[in-house]
Amino acid sequence: MSEQNILVVEDTPDILQALLTALNDAGYNATGISDGGDALRAFYQSPPDLILLDLMLPKLSGTEICKRVRAVSDTPIIILSAVEDEAQKIHALTIGADDYVVKGAGIGELLARVKASLRRVRLNRETGSSTHYSDGLLQVDFTRQAVTVEGRNVELTPIEFKLLAELVRHEGKPLSSNELLEAVWGTGYETDSLVKWHISRLRRKLSAAMNRPELGMIVTRRGYGYAYQEQAAA
Repeated sequence: MSEQNILVVEDTPDILQALLTALNDAGYNATGISDGGDALRAFYQSPPDLILLDLMLPKLSGTEICKRVRAVSDTPIIILSAVEDEAQKIHALTIGADDYVVKGAGIGELLARVKASLRRVRLNRETGSSTHYSDGLLQVDFTRQAVTVEGRNVELTPIEFKLLAELVRHEGKPLSSNELLEAVWGTGYETDSLVKWHISRLRRKLSAAMNRPELGMIVTRRGYGYAYQEQAAA
Protein backbone atom coordinates (compact mmCIF):
# COMPACT_ATOMS: atom_id res chain seq x y z
CA MET A 1 0.00 0.00 0.00
CA SER A 2 1.36 3.40 -0.98
CA GLU A 3 2.08 5.88 1.79
CA GLN A 4 -0.77 8.32 2.31
CA ASN A 5 -0.22 11.92 3.36
CA ILE A 6 -2.18 13.36 6.27
CA LEU A 7 -2.18 17.01 7.28
CA VAL A 8 -2.79 17.52 11.01
CA VAL A 9 -3.87 21.04 11.94
CA GLU A 10 -3.75 21.48 15.74
CA ASP A 11 -2.40 24.35 17.85
CA THR A 12 -1.86 22.46 21.13
CA PRO A 13 1.75 21.16 20.94
CA ASP A 14 1.36 17.99 23.01
CA ILE A 15 -1.83 16.94 21.19
CA LEU A 16 -0.22 17.65 17.84
CA GLN A 17 2.85 15.59 18.69
CA ALA A 18 0.76 12.68 19.97
CA LEU A 19 -1.29 12.65 16.77
CA LEU A 20 1.78 12.80 14.53
CA THR A 21 3.44 9.95 16.43
CA ALA A 22 0.35 7.73 16.26
CA LEU A 23 -0.25 8.38 12.56
CA ASN A 24 3.36 7.91 11.54
CA ASP A 25 3.57 4.72 13.60
CA ALA A 26 0.46 3.49 11.76
CA GLY A 27 2.23 3.89 8.42
CA TYR A 28 0.96 7.29 7.30
CA ASN A 29 3.10 10.28 6.34
CA ALA A 30 1.76 12.86 8.80
CA THR A 31 2.67 16.55 8.77
CA GLY A 32 1.67 18.95 11.54
CA ILE A 33 0.79 22.65 11.33
CA SER A 34 -0.47 24.79 14.20
CA ASP A 35 -1.57 27.92 12.32
CA GLY A 36 -4.77 28.06 10.27
CA GLY A 37 -3.37 30.37 7.61
CA ASP A 38 -0.26 28.24 7.13
CA ALA A 39 -2.41 25.11 6.96
CA LEU A 40 -4.53 26.46 4.12
CA ARG A 41 -1.42 27.50 2.19
CA ALA A 42 0.06 24.05 2.71
CA PHE A 43 -3.12 22.46 1.37
CA TYR A 44 -3.07 24.58 -1.79
CA GLN A 45 0.63 23.85 -2.39
CA SER A 46 0.42 20.09 -1.90
CA PRO A 47 -3.05 18.63 -1.21
CA PRO A 48 -2.89 15.76 1.30
CA ASP A 49 -4.95 12.58 1.20
CA LEU A 50 -6.76 13.54 4.42
CA ILE A 51 -6.94 16.46 6.87
CA LEU A 52 -7.33 16.22 10.65
CA LEU A 53 -8.60 19.66 11.58
CA ASP A 54 -8.99 21.45 14.91
CA LEU A 55 -11.74 24.09 14.99
CA MET A 56 -10.10 26.69 17.23
CA LEU A 57 -6.96 27.90 15.47
CA PRO A 58 -4.93 31.12 15.22
CA LYS A 59 -5.18 33.24 12.04
CA LEU A 60 -7.93 31.17 10.39
CA SER A 61 -10.56 28.99 12.04
CA GLY A 62 -11.02 25.33 11.26
CA THR A 63 -14.56 26.11 10.08
CA GLU A 64 -13.25 28.56 7.45
CA ILE A 65 -10.53 26.13 6.36
CA CYS A 66 -13.14 23.40 5.94
CA LYS A 67 -15.32 25.64 3.75
CA ARG A 68 -12.42 26.72 1.53
CA VAL A 69 -11.05 23.21 1.10
CA ARG A 70 -14.46 21.77 0.34
CA ALA A 71 -15.06 24.41 -2.32
CA VAL A 72 -12.24 22.98 -4.43
CA SER A 73 -11.64 19.40 -3.28
CA ASP A 74 -13.23 16.21 -1.93
CA THR A 75 -10.23 15.57 0.34
CA PRO A 76 -11.57 13.85 3.49
CA ILE A 77 -11.74 16.20 6.48
CA ILE A 78 -12.05 14.90 10.04
CA ILE A 79 -12.83 17.59 12.59
CA LEU A 80 -11.08 17.36 15.97
CA SER A 81 -12.96 19.24 18.68
CA ALA A 82 -12.94 19.53 22.44
CA VAL A 83 -16.71 20.14 22.33
CA GLU A 84 -19.14 17.23 22.26
CA ASP A 85 -22.18 19.08 21.00
CA GLU A 86 -24.65 17.71 18.45
CA ALA A 87 -25.46 21.12 16.97
CA GLN A 88 -21.77 21.87 16.38
CA LYS A 89 -21.26 18.40 14.96
CA ILE A 90 -24.16 18.84 12.52
CA HIS A 91 -22.85 22.27 11.49
CA ALA A 92 -19.38 20.87 10.80
CA LEU A 93 -20.78 18.05 8.69
CA THR A 94 -23.09 20.46 6.88
CA ILE A 95 -20.22 22.65 5.69
CA GLY A 96 -18.40 19.65 4.29
CA ALA A 97 -16.55 17.74 7.02
CA ASP A 98 -16.59 13.97 6.59
CA ASP A 99 -16.35 13.08 10.27
CA TYR A 100 -16.22 14.65 13.73
CA VAL A 101 -14.12 13.27 16.57
CA VAL A 102 -14.15 14.60 20.11
CA LYS A 103 -10.69 15.08 21.61
CA GLY A 104 -10.08 12.49 24.25
CA ALA A 105 -11.36 9.63 22.12
CA GLY A 106 -9.00 6.67 22.02
CA ILE A 107 -6.27 6.75 19.40
CA GLY A 108 -7.54 3.40 18.13
CA GLU A 109 -10.91 4.93 17.33
CA LEU A 110 -9.31 7.89 15.58
CA LEU A 111 -7.11 5.64 13.44
CA ALA A 112 -10.16 3.55 12.54
CA ARG A 113 -12.01 6.67 11.40
CA VAL A 114 -9.01 7.82 9.38
CA LYS A 115 -8.82 4.44 7.68
CA ALA A 116 -12.57 4.41 7.01
CA SER A 117 -12.55 7.92 5.50
CA LEU A 118 -9.64 7.10 3.21
CA ARG A 119 -11.32 3.87 2.15
CA ARG A 120 -14.63 5.61 1.39
CA VAL A 121 -13.07 8.24 -0.85
CA ARG A 122 -11.01 5.59 -2.65
CA LEU A 123 -14.08 3.42 -3.28
CA ASN A 124 -16.13 6.44 -4.38
CA ARG A 125 -13.47 7.43 -6.89
CA GLU A 126 -13.03 3.90 -8.19
CA THR A 127 -16.77 3.35 -8.53
CA GLY A 128 -17.31 6.68 -10.15
CA SER A 129 -14.30 6.61 -12.47
CA SER A 130 -16.28 5.26 -15.42
CA THR A 131 -19.86 5.25 -14.17
CA HIS A 132 -22.84 7.43 -15.01
CA TYR A 133 -26.43 6.99 -13.96
CA SER A 134 -29.36 8.10 -16.08
CA ASP A 135 -33.08 7.47 -16.10
CA GLY A 136 -35.98 9.46 -17.43
CA LEU A 137 -35.29 12.51 -15.28
CA LEU A 138 -32.08 12.20 -13.29
CA GLN A 139 -28.51 12.09 -14.61
CA VAL A 140 -25.54 11.61 -12.27
CA ASP A 141 -21.90 11.86 -13.32
CA PHE A 142 -20.01 10.15 -10.49
CA THR A 143 -16.64 11.24 -11.85
CA ARG A 144 -17.40 14.98 -11.90
CA GLN A 145 -19.95 14.75 -9.08
CA ALA A 146 -22.44 16.51 -11.34
CA VAL A 147 -26.22 16.13 -11.17
CA THR A 148 -28.89 17.24 -13.63
CA VAL A 149 -32.66 16.85 -13.49
CA GLU A 150 -34.44 17.11 -16.84
CA GLY A 151 -31.31 18.78 -18.19
CA ARG A 152 -31.11 21.37 -15.39
CA ASN A 153 -28.00 21.48 -13.23
CA VAL A 154 -28.60 20.85 -9.54
CA GLU A 155 -26.01 22.26 -7.15
CA LEU A 156 -25.46 19.85 -4.27
CA THR A 157 -23.13 19.99 -1.30
CA PRO A 158 -20.59 17.12 -1.03
CA ILE A 159 -22.71 15.45 1.66
CA GLU A 160 -25.90 15.76 -0.42
CA PHE A 161 -24.12 14.28 -3.43
CA LYS A 162 -22.82 11.36 -1.36
CA LEU A 163 -26.35 10.67 -0.09
CA LEU A 164 -27.83 10.77 -3.58
CA ALA A 165 -25.05 8.60 -5.00
CA GLU A 166 -25.57 6.01 -2.27
CA LEU A 167 -29.31 5.89 -2.90
CA VAL A 168 -28.92 5.75 -6.69
CA ARG A 169 -26.38 2.93 -6.49
CA HIS A 170 -28.96 0.95 -4.50
CA GLU A 171 -31.86 1.99 -6.72
CA GLY A 172 -35.19 0.73 -5.39
CA LYS A 173 -33.67 -0.73 -2.22
CA PRO A 174 -34.53 1.01 1.05
CA LEU A 175 -31.50 2.09 3.07
CA SER A 176 -31.93 2.73 6.77
CA SER A 177 -30.70 5.88 8.48
CA ASN A 178 -27.93 3.84 10.10
CA GLU A 179 -26.80 2.46 6.73
CA LEU A 180 -26.71 5.97 5.24
CA LEU A 181 -24.92 7.37 8.30
CA GLU A 182 -22.19 4.73 8.03
CA ALA A 183 -21.85 5.02 4.24
CA VAL A 184 -21.74 8.84 4.12
CA TRP A 185 -20.40 9.94 7.50
CA GLY A 186 -18.78 6.83 8.91
CA THR A 187 -19.22 4.96 12.17
CA GLY A 188 -19.99 6.55 15.51
CA TYR A 189 -23.24 8.39 14.77
CA GLU A 190 -26.31 7.23 16.67
CA THR A 191 -28.93 9.79 15.64
CA ASP A 192 -30.89 9.85 12.39
CA SER A 193 -31.67 13.58 12.63
CA LEU A 194 -28.58 14.24 10.52
CA VAL A 195 -29.89 12.02 7.72
CA LYS A 196 -33.43 13.44 7.91
CA TRP A 197 -32.16 17.03 7.65
CA HIS A 198 -29.95 16.35 4.63
CA ILE A 199 -32.55 14.16 2.90
CA SER A 200 -35.06 16.99 3.29
CA ARG A 201 -32.68 19.50 1.67
CA LEU A 202 -31.82 17.04 -1.10
CA ARG A 203 -35.50 16.44 -1.88
CA ARG A 204 -36.20 20.17 -2.08
CA LYS A 205 -33.33 20.75 -4.52
CA LEU A 206 -34.35 17.86 -6.78
CA SER A 207 -38.01 18.87 -6.69
CA ALA A 208 -37.21 22.50 -7.55
CA ALA A 209 -35.53 21.36 -10.78
CA MET A 210 -38.42 19.17 -11.93
CA ASN A 211 -41.27 20.08 -14.28
CA ARG A 212 -43.42 17.70 -12.24
CA PRO A 213 -42.38 18.32 -8.64
CA GLU A 214 -45.16 16.09 -7.38
CA LEU A 215 -43.06 13.09 -8.41
CA GLY A 216 -40.90 11.87 -5.57
CA MET A 217 -37.43 10.65 -6.46
CA ILE A 218 -36.48 9.84 -2.87
CA VAL A 219 -39.24 7.98 -1.08
CA THR A 220 -39.62 7.03 2.57
CA ARG A 221 -40.39 3.38 3.21
CA ARG A 222 -41.91 3.29 6.66
CA GLY A 223 -39.99 0.98 8.93
CA TYR A 224 -37.26 0.42 6.33
CA GLY A 225 -35.65 3.74 5.38
CA TYR A 226 -35.15 5.79 2.23
CA ALA A 227 -34.98 4.63 -1.37
CA TYR A 228 -34.33 6.19 -4.75
CA GLN A 229 -37.24 5.58 -7.09
CA GLU A 230 -36.39 5.51 -10.78
CA GLN A 231 -38.37 8.03 -12.79
CA ALA A 232 -39.80 7.65 -16.26
CA ALA A 233 -39.86 10.53 -18.69
CA ALA A 234 -43.28 11.78 -19.79
